Amino acid sequence: MISISFSCHFDAAHQLSLPYESPCTRRHGHRYEVEIGASAEQLEHGMVVDFNLLRAVVDEFDHCDLNERPEFRVTGLATTAENIAIVLAQKLQAKVGERVSIDEVSVRETPRSRARWRR
Repeated sequence: MISISFSCHFDAAHQLSLPYESPCTRRHGHRYEVEIGASAEQLEHGMVVDFNLLRAVVDEFDHCDLNERPEFRVTGLATTAENIAIVLAQKLQAKVGERVSIDEVSVRETPRSRARWRR
């Protein structure tokens, strides 16, 4: 088993609908820092996965309103860091196929807050 990690970021706006007072109920933006962990038993072209493939999935979220993305709008999922990590993990796994395992996706919303999805 060989594993890799890849870090990147995207900038996006979002707004949460919460049943209590919070600055997050106003539309605002973040520079989301993302770290992806992946592994495979067999390398292909000498790689677990091409980092550019991972980056392309994350880039879909760059400079958009997350509340308007179908992954959140259609499903009614809140655009929390936790749900962003889950959605990214699902999209990444679908993109890389069965040979590669997406093992972890970490989404840092601010320098002090992070959500982590793990297989």
